[in-house]
Amino acid sequence: MESARQSMIELSQADIPRLYWGTGSPVIEGVQWRIEAGDFWAVGAMPGSGKTGLLYTAAGLQRPIKGKQLMFGKDVREMSEEELVEKRLKIGMVFDSGRLFAEMTIAENLALPLAYHFHLASEKRTEAINKVLAAIGLSDLANEKPSQITRNLHQRAGLARALVLNPDVLLIDNPLLSVDPRQARWWLDFLCQLNKGTTKLRSEPITIAVATDDLRPWRDTAQQFAFIQEKKLRIVGGRENLRQNADPAVRELLTPGFEGGYG
Repeated sequence: MESARQSMIELSQADIPRLYWGTGSPVIEGVQWRIEAGDFWAVGAMPGSGKTGLLYTAAGLQRPIKGKQLMFGKDVREMSEEELVEKRLKIGMVFDSGRLFAEMTIAENLALPLAYHFHLASEKRTEAINKVLAAIGLSDLANEKPSQITRNLHQRAGLARALVLNPDVLLIDNPLLSVDPRQARWWLDFLCQLNKGTTKLRSEPITIAVATDDLRPWRDTAQQFAFIQEKKLRIVGGRENLRQNADPAVRELLTPGFEGGYG
């Protein structure tokens, strides 16, 4: 019998707060979601449905209003602040706009978390930064500031900042929103390689969950699917389950011409 894979993030009967609010009426209720090692999830939802808040909560950047949250098999309520920070560092959050510091170069944006969390010497930081930027094709932009690069590369630089900390899990908010087809293909191919552990950055697979307005591009890339409807996270299952799912909300997220994301 195949042994169960390690739980990386688990939400149980969790009410998800609206982004930055932390209290009040939940944007999603009663979430049951288990992300296991090696998973590649795509969570589809209309804009404003709470998918960003779901990722923030899963990453430990905000707490659920109620319910249980596990990180790497341990209840966050039982963790010390030091242990919680350690677990969070294993989860890379890639924000929808990259969230870069405007007055810093791309390389400096990557150097900041390395210096803050790991206190690496300058030479080691430079080595780690150069390796990540080369892997994602941004080496030529290392010394540019965010205002000097196209906006559809901001989130790619944000991905680099997350990867420089060598996370085991990546949570990515709407990576294909407003990017051109060439950039979209880059994201799909690169994330697939990360999930399989076939990049030059590391040989171990990275667990991935993306939130998206449009499920179409992810049909043959992600492995597990879910969607948000009427304040509920609804698990679809694998690719075949997605193809056969007749729920109108799922079909809308798979409809050509939908204006929520790439395509």
